[in-house]
Amino acid sequence: MPRHPALSLLPAALVAACANVKRMLPGKPVISGEELAEFAPAERPGVRYLGPRRVGHPVIPLQAFGLYYGLDLVVVSRHPRWDMHEYARIDTPEGPLWMAKDSDLDGVQTIVADVPDIETMVAEMPVPRVRGALQVEDRSAGREVDVSLAYTNVDGEPVTLEFRGRVPARPPSKRSGSTMGHSRQAAAVVLDIERQGLAGAVEMTIGGERQGVDRLLGLYPLKFVLLQDQAGLAVTSFRTEATPEGLRLTRPAGAGETDPATGAPGWPTRGVEDWVRTGSPEDELQTLTHDTGLSRYQYTFLDGGLAKVVVSQWSREGRDPLTLWLQPALPDLARPFEGVAESRFRADVNGQLGHGEGVIRAWWAGEDTVRVEIRPRSPWWFADRPMDGTIRFPEEGGTVVQIVRVPTEPAAPTGEPGTDPDGSALP
Repeated sequence: MPRHPALSLLPAALVAACANVKRMLPGKPVISGEELAEFAPAERPGVRYLGPRRVGHPVIPLQAFGLYYGLDLVVVSRHPRWDMHEYARIDTPEGPLWMAKDSDLDGVQTIVADVPDIETMVAEMPVPRVRGALQVEDRSAGREVDVSLAYTNVDGEPVTLEFRGRVPARPPSKRSGSTMGHSRQAAAVVLDIERQGLAGAVEMTIGGERQGVDRLLGLYPLKFVLLQDQAGLAVTSFRTEATPEGLRLTRPAGAGETDPATGAPGWPTRGVEDWVRTGSPEDELQTLTHDTGLSRYQYTFLDGGLAKVVVSQWSREGRDPLTLWLQPALPDLARPFEGVAESRFRADVNGQLGHGEGVIRAWWAGEDTVRVEIRPRSPWWFADRPMDGTIRFPEEGGTVVQIVRVPTEPAAPTGEPGTDPDGSALP
């Protein structure tokens, strides 16, 4: 018998649609209560080292990211090529920065923003992007949202949007949101939906033609005003070399990389970053820190192995976009060690605890190569995006780090978002 008796009165196709909708709804944290305390402080890894360090600086074994949107306008149109359109405002020291993110039917998001050297903007996220004029008139006041936008999308079509809505006064009861399948090629993502409200009047044109707003089950218009944080782990390609202050990180690692979205030659982002180290290889704790002005990345190492990552953001004191805890700390990956090391990890997002969890495994696979497995486990939209990586130690020194998505079919879970199998009511 169906869990909800009323569902037995609905056509089978509609029941299936309802089930699919329910799994897309926001969920609760996947780690809570006493289990949170298991991640701190980090314990030392129980491995036996087999030789000296290959490099003098700590090894960055993964790419974390986190970014908070001060306002996020979302519209699902009925356009035959595009699925979701997202217009995000990032509050920076220089003022508001707007970007348009159009998702095609395969879930690939392309960013349009009026930013010089856009390939270096949030370079840790290797998603397609182009520089283009994005005209924004933001007449919003308080919780009332009133925005006009105009730009040209990657297909060369002019896009206009008139968007009105209201930011809710309180957060939703369930804040861990689904990525809706977007950017599967680039990142494993966990969200914190700080506010979510149904938009009011929305008028959109693409290529001069007015676009209708799609409706869930034919009833609920898919147009939203959000405040949200997107964070997680990304595929990556970079190399490092030692500097007197710490290390220099260059993206991508080499000229032969391909776009994760298309497979075409060329990595979608680039950058040269100088990271500052505190401590020395002989110290129990070391940190590597890089500050862009907008975001600050700090990797903490225990006895040379990664124990914690914090991504903070300008004006977000106390509400870091991402805190990643590892338990135990990974081994010092610059030193050969015996066997396979495994660490569990927990992702806190926007100050909310336990929105994601998984495991990382590492082992030496040759004289100069470490293999890494990153396996998010919960919630399901996080677990849907496993990654594999290699860390090489070339003869000239430094490291070469490459992490790729493990090909999978999109997950088809049942039950409620997160880990609770019982489900929750439709809106």
